[in-house]
Amino acid sequence: MFNMKKTSCFDNTAAKLIVVMYLLGFICVGINPNYTNKIINIAGMISFFMIVANYRKLATIDRTILIVAAPIFILGLVDLLWYVLFKTRLAVYKNGYRGYLEAGKMMVAAFFSLLYLSRVAQREYKKIFLIVAVVGQCILFGRAFYQSLYLGAERIPLSAMGGNINQMGAATVAAYMLTFCSLFAAIAILKSQSKYRWILFYGNFLLTLSAVVMTGTRAAIVTYPAMIILMVMIENRQHKKVMVKITASLIGLLVVCGVLFRHDVNQRVDDMTQDISQYNNNNSDTSVGARLAMVQAGFHSAPGIGWQSLETRAQKITELSQHDPIYLGALKYLDVHMHNEIIEAYSTKGISGVLFIALFYLGMVFYCFKSKNYSLLVFPLAIFLFGLSDVITHAKPIPASWIVGLLLSIVLCNEGARRTGTPHSTRAS
Repeated sequence: MFNMKKTSCFDNTAAKLIVVMYLLGFICVGINPNYTNKIINIAGMISFFMIVANYRKLATIDRTILIVAAPIFILGLVDLLWYVLFKTRLAVYKNGYRGYLEAGKMMVAAFFSLLYLSRVAQREYKKIFLIVAVVGQCILFGRAFYQSLYLGAERIPLSAMGGNINQMGAATVAAYMLTFCSLFAAIAILKSQSKYRWILFYGNFLLTLSAVVMTGTRAAIVTYPAMIILMVMIENRQHKKVMVKITASLIGLLVVCGVLFRHDVNQRVDDMTQDISQYNNNNSDTSVGARLAMVQAGFHSAPGIGWQSLETRAQKITELSQHDPIYLGALKYLDVHMHNEIIEAYSTKGISGVLFIALFYLGMVFYCFKSKNYSLLVFPLAIFLFGLSDVITHAKPIPASWIVGLLLSIVLCNEGARRTGTPHSTRAS
């Protein structure tokens, strides 16, 4: 991805500053994701001004990075445009609109950072990335076990929503943040040359999985270990025996974690079974039932080809609920989103919204194959799987965590190309 051509000292300094800012942003996820949000935006502004100041060097920007950066930019720009068109002083659902504003700004900022870093020759960051990954994860683990063991939280929120244990949705956000941070940490550990890397890798897996279980978020409990196992299979695909050995070890740790937290896991499974049973009895006022209701409500209230405001969508859903009680579970979430990435896009921006989300997913996947950074596939897959029951491109904490994790992972995975002098992509001449 990154340009091997000679760059100015000023360019190199600015690039190092942006990378350092993102590393700081990673650490801040476990402290206060609002800081990470601000860091991403500031880094984006610096990148934008550096690109404009060196506009004659635009031809040196890596074309391949546009595969992943352009869809992120388009999605962010569309969110900002939708916000400008429909957010007025009379808007009822201000928090819902603000979520699009904040996520849109971060995605546009990330685009410029990716673009700028792609045209500046970089130093190797493996050691500092490993150190930061360990520090950031230790902060998350420390906070997780403190909230669970000392404060007795039934579902830990970590730093989400101010760390308020009783805040609705905080534990779910915490699970997603844990997953994206751990995916980057796992990549940093596997790419390192440390003789302790397997101890760190297994430790990171076990502690993250334990923390994810403490959040009680079913989607993350299933998705996180699946992504780590997939990453191991990808990294060791040419060494079958090693791949089987490591995968078996991870499954063993998964079983151990399941035994240690069997009460929590069983409780969440029982809750899901009861929710589905109540939904079948026409009661959607449960966690699972509300999500199923939102999928239906969002689909049936969509504008089709055009766009619509949150208030218009809410009015349509309210009318639906008056004719069929199955939609009642969706009413309490009218000021947030429809808890499904595709349905949320369809219910606010119609068919074009679905196309933008599809482009976002496909861009990340195609970039992984085009650049031959197959380990990065865990990011679009995790975002897609989480997007089946939530919206991962909305508000601050969740986008901040996957943007930081993805960008740092892209930088790290391309060090091999810089070291050997054989870039993964075809650049503009």
